[in-house]
Amino acid sequence: MQYTIVLEPGDGGGFAARCVELPGTVCHGADKSEALTRLRAAIGQVQLAWEADLHQTIQSLSSEIIRIEVAEAV
Repeated sequence: MQYTIVLEPGDGGGFAARCVELPGTVCHGADKSEALTRLRAAIGQVQLAWEADLHQTIQSLSSEIIRIEVAEAV
């Protein structure tokens, strides 16, 4: 899955990286690489939380999980 990332120099040095599709997901690092590494980890944690929530909801509804591929909007 791809996300849109905005990478900006920080006011006090370093860099801030934020994910457009996940409002509030912002990480800081001493350099671009560190900021992006931290952001990837944060996005991974969001995905795990979504998956856990989805599984809990499905278990309570006795439904099934399926995955579909959706083309990106042009």
